[in-house]
Amino acid sequence: MDGTTEPIIAVLGHPIAGNPSQLAIERAFEAMKLDWRVMSFDVTPENLPVALHGLEVLGVRGILLSKNLIREAAQWAAGHLPDQSGPAVLDCFYRDPIARSGLQGSASQNSGLLGFDAESQWISAQIHAHLSAKQDDSAVSASVIGKIHRDLDSLFPEPYRELLKQSLLESDTASIPEADVILIGELDADAVALEIEDASAACPSSLLIDLSGNEAVAEALDDFAATVINIDQRRVGMICQCIEKWVGKPAPEEIVIDAIEEYMAV
Repeated sequence: MDGTTEPIIAVLGHPIAGNPSQLAIERAFEAMKLDWRVMSFDVTPENLPVALHGLEVLGVRGILLSKNLIREAAQWAAGHLPDQSGPAVLDCFYRDPIARSGLQGSASQNSGLLGFDAESQWISAQIHAHLSAKQDDSAVSASVIGKIHRDLDSLFPEPYRELLKQSLLESDTASIPEADVILIGELDADAVALEIEDASAACPSSLLIDLSGNEAVAEALDDFAATVINIDQRRVGMICQCIEKWVGKPAPEEIVIDAIEEYMAV
């Protein structure tokens, strides 16, 4: 890449301290025998547009963003990249000259950054795998507990997207035991216990996806018989999804898990 001696990945967050992503990515690159570099930067939301533009000009190969920057990243992409549309949040940027080769503009534009919602893509893949394993995948349903701040089109995979969205229009608390997929979003602090009691009615064959970021919710879900995707699994999945986008081949998931566990244990 022009302007760099070896491919560079930037991890952006505010605050950046306590973020295990750099170590996890470095360990994955080492296992994949890639001589890439990873650098972390503390960037405030208001300074993100300047930082992204600078990193694009400097030729970094990819960017990973923390949760408190993903909406600003999508706003920057929508206003800056002529081919960028879709998700309201972007947690990762990558370069794909082929995808941009048909765009009008300068050479720098054609080799510029593209953004995508890595975590939602990973979650969508897990939902797809879960539903594909059903004996009758022509009748699938979903339920939501709390407020979901993500685009359902990005979470629900084809060919199940419309079926799942339609089931949400028809669902209520009583539909939880029959739901194949249950999304748990932001919950009012005073209603956590009640909402989790509703979720406990989920069938053991259901897939529960915790998007709440609430420790009380995460602890309660540990006792559920259903399959649960928690915040730690989402972090690993997101990082692996980004690495695959950057380098073009799957990341070693166990290496990423071990690195995060090591970092958090310090």
